[in-house]
Amino acid sequence: MVEVSEKKGNSMIILDFGSGNGCGNEKKNIRKLIDSVEGFDCIIKWQLFTSAPPNIPLRYDLFTYAYDYAERKGLRTTASVFDPESLEFLQTFETPFIKIANRADLYYLARGIDSPLVISYPASAEMGKRKNITPLCCVSNYPAKIATYEKRFPSSWLSVGISDHTAGLDLYHKYMPEVWEKHYVIEHNCTDPDAKGHSITPMDLGGI
Repeated sequence: MVEVSEKKGNSMIILDFGSGNGCGNEKKNIRKLIDSVEGFDCIIKWQLFTSAPPNIPLRYDLFTYAYDYAERKGLRTTASVFDPESLEFLQTFETPFIKIANRADLYYLARGIDSPLVISYPASAEMGKRKNITPLCCVSNYPAKIATYEKRFPSSWLSVGISDHTAGLDLYHKYMPEVWEKHYVIEHNCTDPDAKGHSITPMDLGGI
C-alpha cells in the first residue's frame, strides 16, 4: 500500500495531468500546469506510453523536464505506464509510486515490482491481494456516474481509493478516500479527451 503521507483533509490527492494531449509536448504548457498547483498538497501524475493513437505520447525528455521543474517547486511526480518501455523509463526516477491503469491487459506490468504500486480496478474482486498495491475503484466512463461507482464497489473500498471519472467533487466529498485520483486541466476542452467534464481545473482546487 502507498503510505498516505501527502494529504488534503484525509486523502492523498493525485492529479492526472494526462499525456501529450493537453500540454501539446510544449514546455510552456507543462510549466503552466505545474505552476497552477504550486503550494497545493498533491502528487502530479502523467501518462507514459510509446503509442496509443489518436492520443499523443508525452515525450520522455519532456517528462524529465516536468519531473525536474516540479521538484524545484517542491512537488513530487510519477506516471501511469502503459507498456514495458515506459515502465523501464519511469523506474529510472525516484517516484512515490508507479500507477497502472484500469486495463486487464496492463496488469502484468506489476509482476516483479516491489516498489509501491497504485492500480485501478473495474470491480472489487481483485482488490487487496498484494501488500504493495493500493487499489483504486475505477469506472472507465468519461464522465462516469456516482451511482455506477456505488453499484460496483462497496463503501469500504470506496473509502480506500478512487480513480474518479465523475463530474465535479461530490464522489470525493461523500467517501473522502485515503487516495483520490482526478484528471486535471487548465481549462475544459471538448477536443482533448482528458479535458472534458470528468476533469477539474484550478478553480476547483479550493473545493477539495
